[in-house]
Amino acid sequence: MKNSDSSDTPDLLSVAQAAENLGVTRQRVHELIKNGQIIARKLGRYYYIEAIEIERYGNQPIGKPYQPRSTTSEENSIDK
Repeated sequence: MKNSDSSDTPDLLSVAQAAENLGVTRQRVHELIKNGQIIARKLGRYYYIEAIEIERYGNQPIGKPYQPRSTTSEENSIDK
């Protein structure tokens, strides 16, 4: 759903369109909405997601955050 009549109104995508943009299934998009990772609006029976929200989610790094290993020879806290 692209709104061309007003620049103040955000572009809204259906769950299927969001899934296609992210390269995931519709079910995964529903999980992301349920978990609060993607903010969506429910209009009637259907969810709609702002295009900017899909961009924000798509730009997040994937995987665990990088944590360099310590090179010191200190004992582990378990060994104390």
